[in-house]
Amino acid sequence: MITAEPGPPPPSAAGAHDSVPPRSPSGPPARPSAPPARSVPPPARSAPPPPRRSAWTTRLGEACVLGLGVASLSAVPTALRTARAGASFLDGLLVGTAVLLPLVTLAIILSRAAGRGFRGIVGAGGERLAVLRVALWIGVAVPVLAALAALLKATTHHRGLAGATFGVLGLAGVAAAALLTQRLVALGDRLAARGVKPWILAVAGAAIGALPLVAAFAPLAAFAGSTAGDAGAAVRAAIVDGAIALVATALVSSVDLSAAVGRVASLAGVPLAALVLMTATARVESFPALGQAVRAGGGLAATLFGALERWTDRDGDGMGAHFGGLDCDEGDPTRYHGAPDIPGDGIDQGCGAAAQGDASRPARALAALPAPASAPPAAPAAPARAAAAPATRDDRGAVVPAVLTRTTTPADAVVAATAAAPATAAAPATAAAAPAAAATSAPARPDILLVTLDTVRADHTSAYGYGRDTSPRLAQLAARGVLFERAYAASSETQRAIAPLVTGRRLNRAARDRRAWPTLLPENDTLAERMKRAGYLTAAVSSFTWISQERGFDQGFDRFETVYGEAHPEREATGHLAVKKAIELLDGYAQRAQPVFLWLHLFDAHERYVSHPGIRFGAGRTAAYDGEIAYVDRQLGALLDAVASGPRAGRTAIIVHGAQGEGLGEHASVGHGVELYEEAIRVPLVVALPGAAPGRYPHPVSTIDLAPTVLDLGGADAAAVEGGSLATIAAGADRAPRGPVFARTARRAAVVDGHLKLLVLKRKKRDRMLLFDLASDPRETRDLSDEREGDVARLREKLSAFESPAQ
Repeated sequence: MITAEPGPPPPSAAGAHDSVPPRSPSGPPARPSAPPARSVPPPARSAPPPPRRSAWTTRLGEACVLGLGVASLSAVPTALRTARAGASFLDGLLVGTAVLLPLVTLAIILSRAAGRGFRGIVGAGGERLAVLRVALWIGVAVPVLAALAALLKATTHHRGLAGATFGVLGLAGVAAAALLTQRLVALGDRLAARGVKPWILAVAGAAIGALPLVAAFAPLAAFAGSTAGDAGAAVRAAIVDGAIALVATALVSSVDLSAAVGRVASLAGVPLAALVLMTATARVESFPALGQAVRAGGGLAATLFGALERWTDRDGDGMGAHFGGLDCDEGDPTRYHGAPDIPGDGIDQGCGAAAQGDASRPARALAALPAPASAPPAAPAAPARAAAAPATRDDRGAVVPAVLTRTTTPADAVVAATAAAPATAAAPATAAAAPAAAATSAPARPDILLVTLDTVRADHTSAYGYGRDTSPRLAQLAARGVLFERAYAASSETQRAIAPLVTGRRLNRAARDRRAWPTLLPENDTLAERMKRAGYLTAAVSSFTWISQERGFDQGFDRFETVYGEAHPEREATGHLAVKKAIELLDGYAQRAQPVFLWLHLFDAHERYVSHPGIRFGAGRTAAYDGEIAYVDRQLGALLDAVASGPRAGRTAIIVHGAQGEGLGEHASVGHGVELYEEAIRVPLVVALPGAAPGRYPHPVSTIDLAPTVLDLGGADAAAVEGGSLATIAAGADRAPRGPVFARTARRAAVVDGHLKLLVLKRKKRDRMLLFDLASDPRETRDLSDEREGDVARLREKLSAFESPAQ
């Protein structure tokens, strides 16, 4: 045993042997009661805590360094797509990194701040384990959702039909991915406990999280060059890019940089990020084609880049001057890259695009060119007939237009054909007059062409006085027919608005199943079946997936054609395809003796709005909607031209109507399907009977009246059909007001009686009533329900009687 030597301890040892008892002054030293201090090693001095790098500049520098890494990785798909679009890979990587860097850096700062708080609760190990679970979960779930979305896209073309399915199956897929992730993490724990090296587990986890994303991204990279023309591919690319960025951000958020790296990051992180941003900006500004290539490639960076470009659009022409925008004059909305030049004015409206050729124009500018200034003028309106005569009916009781009940002279035929065919028709008036001249004095039932314009509101058509010339061809038709100034849809819901055209009854009174997008059952006696029994050839062309054979819409039609298999109705234009099919059907029936009933449904004005070459009304949602109406009107014109130049022009009755309207922000509502304000249910309606006097009908009518109108014109049985025929009004024999009209959605009801409109908002405890005087308040801004309680009670009684089961 080692003990201390007698004598006072040296000064240098003072305090080091405090456990040794002092020497007694009267005797030998006392025996220590415990081992001397030298037998116990001195306790180790605890190491000082590492210096805290909590300054915000240090944290910002670290976030910038990590953000550069994440943004560079996430920008690789953008770089590949940009290279396929014609620029270089490095340029695409630079621009993609710069666009994503601010967003990713902010996400890292916030997630690291949250991580520090989470670490204080569960410890560093628990935090990293949670981050690993989240990253793996995202990596597994995103490809599952992508595969499900691709499957639904291949099997259905309608967002509404696919939405519920995707929600249910997607939730199940995400839950399964979470369960799989938990099992994978537990497997990793067991392997670690058995001695498997940590780096092997880390590589395996990264592969599990990243490889499915890479697999989902590979098809997009292979076909990147076409994303500019495929909105779906661009959206899928953006989803994959976002998933890569999200997983990478989650992984780096828990990384603790070493002291040396942290010092470098605090000094160089912010300057390096600023250098990347400034270099990318300078590169894009000096080479605008690079911005167009990034945009053409699609993806998350392209979406953000496009938003920056639109942010610089100050004149509202839809094209900015920076971030790849090619607008050469931000003070003049008529000047932008690709705009048509006006000869002789000394101004380059197209910003030099004509010299470069169309191939150099960006896709969006090329697709949004306004109509050429040299477009042919509209055909003059048909002259009004002398006086309205009482309607004549044949032996079947059908209303016979005047042109079919009198002998037509060649001169009259030329006038009728000139009014029917626009000035742009290729055939001369004399050629179009030949079919009309063939009409005889023998009564005959007309061919009937029913054209349904989905989601077209009346006040956005030029036929109803709109400031923009959105519907010149409909206006031409109205000039030789009867325009119904106050036509109302049966509902703003597509299902309730369309079904009565087929069944002759409101949806809630027709035979159907109980799905949200119901199937019409065989028990219905459809409009087509009634017309077929009356001797008509029946045909239909549908642009919308719900209007299909599978849902019972083909019942009674000899021919039922669809075009939604050729183009996605909510992402691409279908009107030209539908009109082409309709013309083919009419040509096929041209030499048949029987009269023809053809129903054509045009979907294009429905959201999502897409641009069309030669049609441009500016920027914004309203302008885009107006452009869709103009596109539909152009297709209507092509159909009218084909009818006018065909052999049955003189015997064709044409009915064109809107199915429902569209909210554009009025009454805090966008779209359709819920509200029943004027913008949602007031629709265009024009009925042009051959030889009938043109005019306008100022009183309310409903699209419910269209089925009995068609049946009346065709002399078909209309028993148990709702509504009243408009045939006598269209023939000029009746201008008297009719009864009230009704409209309904799931939570709204409306009745229009004269100039008063009662709107009922259905609620659980007590309905809310709104009363409007449309004569003085057409925009429905002033509720009169408190001031005119008697009118509210009267209209509510009418609405209750209409909704009663007996009706």
